[in-house]
Amino acid sequence: MNSYRNKEHPSIRTGNNPNGLKNFAVAMGYVPWQYLTTLYEPDKALKVGTIFPELNKPFEGRRMRS
Repeated sequence: MNSYRNKEHPSIRTGNNPNGLKNFAVAMGYVPWQYLTTLYEPDKALKVGTIFPELNKPFEGRRMRS
């Protein structure tokens, strides 16, 4: 494993090379920790599509307003 503690990582050395960005990641995902709190009863879970109330996000067909 290479240590880049005191120098730049090779992926950020682009210089004048137009292909220098090819080593960058397209995206990074963020997934927060999920804690088990309560569970739906089996009949309700089948109706809403999840046993976890925190994941019950009904689609209403429109954009949410903040």
